[in-house]
Amino acid sequence: CDGRGVRAIPLHQRPDLLEPCADLVNSEWQRSRGARVHTLQKSCQEFPVALVLLQGSGNRDGGDGESLLGHVRLSRVVSRPGSLFVESVVVSKAQRGKGYGRTLMQETERYAKTRGFKRLCLTTHDKQHFYTHLGYVLSTPVQNAGVMGSFMPMDVLERFSRLPGTDDTQGECPARLVVQTLEETPYRDAKGVPIFWMHKDI
Repeated sequence: CDGRGVRAIPLHQRPDLLEPCADLVNSEWQRSRGARVHTLQKSCQEFPVALVLLQGSGNRDGGDGESLLGHVRLSRVVSRPGSLFVESVVVSKAQRGKGYGRTLMQETERYAKTRGFKRLCLTTHDKQHFYTHLGYVLSTPVQNAGVMGSFMPMDVLERFSRLPGTDDTQGECPARLVVQTLEETPYRDAKGVPIFWMHKDI
C-alpha cells in the first residue's frame, strides 16, 4: 500500500458508492444486494457510520482512477459513551495482502478520534493476531447499539440491555472468571462459532 490518495470517508457522503459497497461487503458475507444496500443506507452522522476506504482522485460521480478498497461499520456501544464498535471490516479481495487492512483500521481510528471517541471494540473469528499487531488487546463482551442507537436514546437502550436482577452496583457474588487467549476463547457468536472480543484505547 503506497498510501497515496488513500482516504476513508463516510458512505452517506457518497451515495453513488452504495451499490459497489454492497457488492464489496457481499463478497465476504453474502446477502441479497437489496438488503445490503438497505443496511448501508442507514449510515449517518449520528451512527451507525459506514466508512469506505478509497484510493485515487474521484468525484461524487465516481471519477476515473478512483478505487473502492474497503469498508468498515462503526456503531455506538451501550453503556460506554466513549466507545465505538467496529464491524464488517472488509478489504477488496483483489487488494488484500497490500497493507490496506492496516490502513483501513488506522483511518477508522483517526475518524473515531475526530468524533471524540477513546476506545474501539470489535469481535473476530480468526483475525485476532492481525488486530493484536495493530494494538488491540483481548477484552470482554460489550453490546453494540447498531442502528437502534440512531433512533432510540442510549439511556433506554441501557435499561433494556441490563441482565435481569442486575443494577449499577456490584452484586454479592463475584463475576465468573473467563479466560480468553489468542488461541482459545470461551465466547461464541449467535451460531455457536468461537469468537474473540478485543478493544483498543485510541
